[in-house]
Amino acid sequence: MAEEGEDPTYTLSGFVYTPDGSIAGSTSIKVDSMDSVWTDGSGAYTFSGITPGEHVVRAYFMNDGHSVAYRTMSFSDDMQLDWYVGQNWITAEVFDNNGQHVQNSPMTTVKLVETGESNSLMDGRTEFGPYTTGDYYTMRAHYGDIDHSTQYVHFKLERGSASYPDLNDFDFHHGMNSIYGFITDGFGTPVSGATVSNGSSSVITNSDGFYLMQNLAVGSIQNLSFHVEGIEIIDSVSTSITTGENWLNQSSIVDVEFPQNVSFVTQMQTITMSPLTIEWEGGAYTDYYELYIGDVHEDNLVYRGYSESFTYTPTEAGTIEFNIVANNTNGSNENAPPLLIIVLPNPSGDELWSAGMSWDYSLYHTPEYHQNKTYTVIGTETLNDAFDRERETYLLRVSDENYEEGEKAYRWGDTNNLLKVKTYWVDAPSSSSYYQEGQLGWNFTNNGQEANLLSGDEPTSLHFNRTNIIGVPGHPNGYDDTMNTITIEHDVELTVAAGTFITTYISITDSNDGIKSWELWYNSTVRNYVKIIDRLPGSHSDMVEFELTGYNLPTTPQFTTEEGNISVNDYIIEWGEFEGAISYQLFENGDLIYEGPSTSVALNDRNDGNYQYKLFAQMEIGYLLVGDQVELNVLFIQTPPVVITNTQSIDVGQSIGLSWEPVENVAWYSVTSQGASGMITEIYNGTENAVVLEGLESGQNRIRVQVGLTDGKMSEKSPSIFITVEQIEQSESPSSTPLIVLLTGLATLLIMISANWRRNE
Repeated sequence: MAEEGEDPTYTLSGFVYTPDGSIAGSTSIKVDSMDSVWTDGSGAYTFSGITPGEHVVRAYFMNDGHSVAYRTMSFSDDMQLDWYVGQNWITAEVFDNNGQHVQNSPMTTVKLVETGESNSLMDGRTEFGPYTTGDYYTMRAHYGDIDHSTQYVHFKLERGSASYPDLNDFDFHHGMNSIYGFITDGFGTPVSGATVSNGSSSVITNSDGFYLMQNLAVGSIQNLSFHVEGIEIIDSVSTSITTGENWLNQSSIVDVEFPQNVSFVTQMQTITMSPLTIEWEGGAYTDYYELYIGDVHEDNLVYRGYSESFTYTPTEAGTIEFNIVANNTNGSNENAPPLLIIVLPNPSGDELWSAGMSWDYSLYHTPEYHQNKTYTVIGTETLNDAFDRERETYLLRVSDENYEEGEKAYRWGDTNNLLKVKTYWVDAPSSSSYYQEGQLGWNFTNNGQEANLLSGDEPTSLHFNRTNIIGVPGHPNGYDDTMNTITIEHDVELTVAAGTFITTYISITDSNDGIKSWELWYNSTVRNYVKIIDRLPGSHSDMVEFELTGYNLPTTPQFTTEEGNISVNDYIIEWGEFEGAISYQLFENGDLIYEGPSTSVALNDRNDGNYQYKLFAQMEIGYLLVGDQVELNVLFIQTPPVVITNTQSIDVGQSIGLSWEPVENVAWYSVTSQGASGMITEIYNGTENAVVLEGLESGQNRIRVQVGLTDGKMSEKSPSIFITVEQIEQSESPSSTPLIVLLTGLATLLIMISANWRRNE
């Protein structure tokens, strides 16, 4: 509601549907030049802040053929309107002799002849629909309050456009009527693009050869001429305008060769702010082509000529609709469906890479060994290089068709030169616990000043350092530290498996022995090196050659979550931040599960099965961009409980508390004990994550915990802890001590007497 003293504003709300009544995909609703709103997952929309009066309202069905519908609406209150793909409304206003809206009366009506619907007026207005666009309809106004005269229009229902939003909005004026009809040639073929004129106004026939000339005075004589590109195709016709229907079909006796159909070869696509070559293919009888941005109007012309292609450089981000027209001296053919191109905004920074970009390489090692790897950007990270300098890096996931489950590798590339600053590889847990981690430093300089390898003043020297930590027992770590000279050559043509490229060739030579430690070929289109030869600086004992076999620089939002099998039911779906996006939509198996600005969503308690995720980005420039999709196969494996109690010893007869970390959705916990006899006994089964152990066997007891879930799954048993039950040794009684002393004394006395007796003998 409006505050006191402010103009009121209204709200338009409703749903969007497909022709069969299903919920339509993401759809943008816009009123005049106001910011658009998008439908939610249920197909609902709400547009607020509409001022009183007449407005143009547009629906853009982003996910249903990129179709649109434009219509006019007059607002004096909140309104509800449901839209259907491929349909639109017919609206009408009725005026009296003074140009004022006809007052509300049951006597003055407007009828849609084909359906039989007849509507009274509300503030001089009425509407019908929605009906299928492309079909023809007849509408009749009956002036029952004035003289019972009638006025007709026959028309083709259009979807409308930004330049012509009111094609389906008709004005009826008392005392006026229309004339309409189809024009064909001698073979019955529609004559499109013909001009029908009465001397004061003119109309153009559509692709069906149909024309409509409105609001001509009843009783007047109209002298109509028919021309195509200045050529008279039909003799002039005089006709009187009467009430009722005024059909005037005409057939041309002039054989006019019009251009045959032209169509775009270039398909709808998303591009960055860079040149795009648009191609089309024409037919016979074509002298030249005209390419338009938007509607076919001289103000929108971008190319006129004989070529069947045109390179267009966008000047701003947004959705561009191209139309192509074939022409000759007799007329034109503009029947080609438009071409839609979505132009993304340039990145706000200088980043070469963004999440989702990937490059495929073949790696050839010496001694002979071949690998195929894919490097995919999944984020950025700040870290220190081998010289302890802080570097901004791109984080890349390394994929290899021969990797085992759980085997993983990552690379961190410097954002300035795209060279590795850090490497990491870990073996599959089922194979070994081996790992390898590398830290590298690239200090490029020119006359002692730091230089960038790919821009600015070219470097002439390089101080390189690399430390490899090799997590294999008994294997020494690797270390290299070299000084190098650099030569750079531009515009070097190189052919690799991915194609032929014009590259910048970089040679890095070891100052110690004159051997080229690296050779690199960089291409700006690929945004990476198309070939690298690494001869292991320092020892030069090995060589690996990277050759580009393919690459993907997507212009749509991309997941950074890796596709594949997972054994957890709580996980995170992540994607890269997309330039120009204000929010994202995440769908799981067709259902919208997230909408907002975040680039990750935590998902919990997923059942076993396949999950397909699809990503959309809501762009600042007013459209919903279809992004990446990824599939995860969830097969949940419950891990064993984590026991908190440590291995320890107790005395016979003592009890001990055993506890473990709780597990969600637990049905039962089972605790087993295996004593010295080897027999395994369940000593607890319940839902608590703690128990007091009593009556354990003497000696060592192996204790393990297992969990069962409410869905029937169970874990393996936990790692063992050992509880040792020790026997108590019998201690000496205090009352026996004097006796022991007495007996010891008597024994000593007897020994002394015996010794003396022997001596005396």
